[in-house]
Amino acid sequence: MIEELKKFFSEFEAEVIEFNPKNAKIDRRARWKCKFGCSYYGKRFSCPPNVPEDYEEFVRSYKKGYAILLRFNNYFEDKRKAQEKLVEFERSLLNRYPLAFVLFPGGCDLCNECSYPDCKRQEDVRPTLSSVGLTVEQFGVKVGDNRSVAILLLE
Repeated sequence: MIEELKKFFSEFEAEVIEFNPKNAKIDRRARWKCKFGCSYYGKRFSCPPNVPEDYEEFVRSYKKGYAILLRFNNYFEDKRKAQEKLVEFERSLLNRYPLAFVLFPGGCDLCNECSYPDCKRQEDVRPTLSSVGLTVEQFGVKVGDNRSVAILLLE
């Protein structure tokens, strides 16, 4: 799976780290940062309070996790492309892994102009790392280093 992910996300110079979701560091403060510090809070389906509160149980219900470290040169443009590709990749796995699930790097920006709450692409929106209590730092990424993290969860 690691090589498959690296190849699929090669345009973002992807690095992939396998991890056990049961051992992932879930930090409730990440959601607090969403509420107090992010302009997407309550304005995207990918963000709290639209992401259910039982997120820790959800993350830990998976057997395998892959952190996909992506290099973004133009943050918003690259983030949009990465989010599109993440949904495409998740869907390509459904025959092998029916419960495969991705987490977005940052709030949803699939559309040029968000129509929340009348989202035109709600079936494509996925939660952010922060909305489920995960931080990029636990995967070796520092804020401001032009990298972002997406997650793939497999049963």
